[in-house]
Amino acid sequence: MAGRVDGKVAIVTGAARGMGRSHCLVLAREGANIAAVDICRDLDQVSYSLAVEDELSSVVNEIRALGRQAIGIRCDVTKGDEVEQMVERVVDEFGKIDVLVNNAGITGGAPITEMTEEQWDLILAVCLKSQFLCCKYVIPHMIKQQSGKIINIGSLAGREGHAGASAYSAAKAGVHNFTHALAKELGPYNINVNCVAPGVINTAMIRGAAPEAAARLGIKPEEVYEYMCKMYTILGREQTEEDVSNAVVFLASEEARNIDGSVIYVDGGHLMV
Repeated sequence: MAGRVDGKVAIVTGAARGMGRSHCLVLAREGANIAAVDICRDLDQVSYSLAVEDELSSVVNEIRALGRQAIGIRCDVTKGDEVEQMVERVVDEFGKIDVLVNNAGITGGAPITEMTEEQWDLILAVCLKSQFLCCKYVIPHMIKQQSGKIINIGSLAGREGHAGASAYSAAKAGVHNFTHALAKELGPYNINVNCVAPGVINTAMIRGAAPEAAARLGIKPEEVYEYMCKMYTILGREQTEEDVSNAVVFLASEEARNIDGSVIYVDGGHLMV
């Protein structure tokens, strides 16, 4: 039985762990071949460890075990020359690009009076500029084939803003409006552009940022996720990475061919709280 994205080629950024890994595996289970992209090194302004190359290799092996083709590419998606080379390699390997999942992101922050210019710039670069760069170099290939699906990963913070996370909130708000604008621009080329905005997902990124959040909230780091679930969902149950990936694969499929310029919230009903 054919999958919902059978034979499609998808680029997923931030692919080595967390939601990116989940997006890769769910897309692969539905038939896609995957270019898994990650920086695979730590960044000075990020207080927690990022993924390593072994994790990226593991994702690639898991995709291949599902019977799909996969390559892992180390790339700093905030650097235009690296993104251009990454896209060229994907086209050389697979011959096309059908789906782009702009998932790479970091979190962190501080009260605005304590945030450094370097922290602000890095968060905006990883969470917003990277999406621009990946789109810039992927879109010409999609225009040439007159088809494509772009799925940007946003956040609840992009709609309502989170205290102590002004840079992240600003970046994700930019992602949401970037999605709207790009959908209008690319519709005539049969390219759909949508956004998935997760709520509280217990990823490595959330766990890595827990000490900073705990200090602001006056609780223990291990209590942060449970606190956030209670505060930010109406369903009152854990949300998983795969919940978000299911929305991604839907938007990548022909089932969503008439959904364009939308922001889909996978938030456990938070917006109703």
